[in-house]
Amino acid sequence: MKKIKWMQWGVAGILVLLAGYSILHVHRAEQKNAIKVERQAKVQKKEDKKVKDLKKEQAKNMRLPIAWDQPSELLPYPDIKQAVHSKKKAEQIWLLVSPEKQRVYVRQGPYTLYTMYASMAQNFDSTKDYQQTPTGEFKLQKQRGAEYFDATRNYGAKYWTSFKGQGLYRFESVPFDQAGQVIMAQAERLGKRPTEKKNIEAYGSIRLSVPDAEWIMKNLPPNTKVFIEEKHPKHDPWELMKD
Repeated sequence: MKKIKWMQWGVAGILVLLAGYSILHVHRAEQKNAIKVERQAKVQKKEDKKVKDLKKEQAKNMRLPIAWDQPSELLPYPDIKQAVHSKKKAEQIWLLVSPEKQRVYVRQGPYTLYTMYASMAQNFDSTKDYQQTPTGEFKLQKQRGAEYFDATRNYGAKYWTSFKGQGLYRFESVPFDQAGQVIMAQAERLGKRPTEKKNIEAYGSIRLSVPDAEWIMKNLPPNTKVFIEEKHPKHDPWELMKD
């Protein structure tokens, strides 16, 4: 009988020790997690500040009035020679396109390095399918060139870079006529939001100033990611792309 009691007391003691160890282990895990969360919050705060500061700097240096034959910013284009070959996702260069704002953003991870005025169709309910700007995730393709002219549409452009359809959908300059003269009525719409009654008829392509289009063609290699937003985006696509 005494032996049984001693065994019971022994088991109880072991259970108490195990419970104590479990509580201690959970407490330590909670402490580690709290430290990790605090570090992540500090990193995020630092990242948010850098994003905000870059936006302010670019807003101050956007060229006004908008010029179709000049870079969109007064600042020089970013040096991305090393970044375009990086295998780290957070260091890679990608393009964010906003039909709503009529802008193209050259980004590295969550940071906007350069902002370009753009001209592209907004996808209103009445926009014909062949005039709609594709939305979603794409990649720059190898098809690109210094200029083209499409006789069926009676306009061409300079410095084009395909992002879909092997040349069907492109980043390109504002349009030029067969004589090589800029079509001023279209060039003057660069960076300005279209209306449903007066939409941009670019056949899904994205128009830029001549220097901006040239920079993309010459500096961004095939497979550079492109994300074209839909109307009223709720989230930064980087949150999806970084995972």
